[in-house]
Amino acid sequence: MGSLAVVAIDFGTTYSGWAFSFRHEYEKDPPKISSMPWLGEALLSEKGPTCILIKPDGKTTDSFGYDAESKYAEKVEINEQEQWFFYKRFKMMLFKDQGIERSATLEDESGKKLPAVTVFSLSIDYLKNDVLKYLGMKIGESRLNVEDIQWVLTVPAIWNDAAKQFMREAAQMAGIPGKNLIICLEPEAASIYCRHLPVSSYSEGEKTSLAQLSSGTKYLVLDAGGGTVDITVHEVTTSGDLKELYKASGGAWGGTKVDNAYETFLSSITDEDVILQFKKKHMDDYIEMFQDFELKKRKISLTKQGIISFRMPCSLSILYFEMRGKTLKEQTLYSDKVKVFTDKLRVDADIVKEFFMPTIRNIIDHVATLLERPSVHGCAAILMVGGFSASPILQESVQTNFPNLRIIVPNEAGLAVLKGAVIFGYESKVITERVCKYTYGTDSTHKYSDRCKHPEGRVEIDVHGDLRCYDIFSIHVEAGQSIKLNEEQQERIYSPVSDGQIAINFDIYSSSTTHPHFITDKGCRVIGDFSIPISDTSLGRNHKFGTSFIFGGTEIVVKVFDKATGDVTYRSVNFLG
Repeated sequence: MGSLAVVAIDFGTTYSGWAFSFRHEYEKDPPKISSMPWLGEALLSEKGPTCILIKPDGKTTDSFGYDAESKYAEKVEINEQEQWFFYKRFKMMLFKDQGIERSATLEDESGKKLPAVTVFSLSIDYLKNDVLKYLGMKIGESRLNVEDIQWVLTVPAIWNDAAKQFMREAAQMAGIPGKNLIICLEPEAASIYCRHLPVSSYSEGEKTSLAQLSSGTKYLVLDAGGGTVDITVHEVTTSGDLKELYKASGGAWGGTKVDNAYETFLSSITDEDVILQFKKKHMDDYIEMFQDFELKKRKISLTKQGIISFRMPCSLSILYFEMRGKTLKEQTLYSDKVKVFTDKLRVDADIVKEFFMPTIRNIIDHVATLLERPSVHGCAAILMVGGFSASPILQESVQTNFPNLRIIVPNEAGLAVLKGAVIFGYESKVITERVCKYTYGTDSTHKYSDRCKHPEGRVEIDVHGDLRCYDIFSIHVEAGQSIKLNEEQQERIYSPVSDGQIAINFDIYSSSTTHPHFITDKGCRVIGDFSIPISDTSLGRNHKFGTSFIFGGTEIVVKVFDKATGDVTYRSVNFLG
């Protein structure tokens, strides 16, 4: 029968939230998905801030979201913050080219450390319990258990395999059973959601629904969130499903870059040390100041002229005078373009627009490069989703730079990923084809032969007196290769190298080049490992195992076929050290 409901958790850099639908609701109306708005003192948002306050024991959640912000500010006010752990916007620590260690630690706002997996799992646990509590109130006594639900956890498509595994393990630590959990790539979720929406669900003036796009239509998905911008290109298939045309790409160009630019601006008219002390002594005012900036940020357009007013806490002005011996009104760096009043900061709109420009230029340049790729030629539209995509200045910049493409923005751009992840829980096979980002393979060895096709490499005599080639990159899939969902790659045969061997252990390697010959080639690196246990060693070196990698899903699986017994098992790759 399947699960009774699907719950998606969108764990974002800036904001996080959950959404759900019951199976009977999905079968009648797939886009009918429930989520809960989050309320702060000065801001109503579709999701809550990714902030967690952990008790002094380092193991127990005190609060999450706006509550965590306000409670931590209270701790700062009475000078108790050193006993507590406060983390915000920590998701980006998983955005790394290199792998991540399972034992990695995270520093909180005051420099104290906890295991990263603890911080992530406690956050997921809070969101899990929050939605379960809501569902309990909604359906009464017939309460759903964790096992009754298909859980979906969103991750950026540009994350590496180690980061995906890290999130899976954190979710399982939070009490979500592995068999009930699937990983969903964020731009795919948004694309799936928008394929279900009618024309009325898009921004005013947009006359095209993504659901109206015919077979063969190509469109680019621009998922601009708080931390990352995640871009993929989809084509509508004859069945109405979707296939990826070019590997997911992007960068750390999200809305938080604009926040960082604003903080740099504040430091330029005060001082870095003043802002640092302001955060330490007046965290409540610091939080409210950036909540005010968030509201203003959502309204700024390319055509905005004149003056924009921001909240200027009196505590910051007083602190500046105490530390520098003069008033903020005396600042002269920006002449008459920046004026400081008792409780307001009035800034020329041209200065404010510059806060956005570096990250917008990165986005525009990257999209322009992608559109030049042969596989992307003929792209008809750009679908803009994610919280940062709701920004008028970003929308206008995309429209200005790509006038020949249809720009499609759903009304709920910030919820498209979250709600699409719910639909993905029911339609996980709707993405029928993906493009591999890297060449994946294993370290292998074989007997030396004059007919070896690879270049000359390390050749040595093994313990049995055979001359062998070592460090061979045994390719299982190539970068840029299109892979169908659940498609098994060509089987590779492996055998023990010694008679008493009880397992065949593999290191998994990746390369950005399409055809590396050796694991020692430039750009090749070990990213994980997996093991084939050998319970019966009687066949010794003659025991053969076929391995077929399955790359078409959101996580990598290895099919192992024992040639002696006929047994087939499916194993996961370990990408965490």
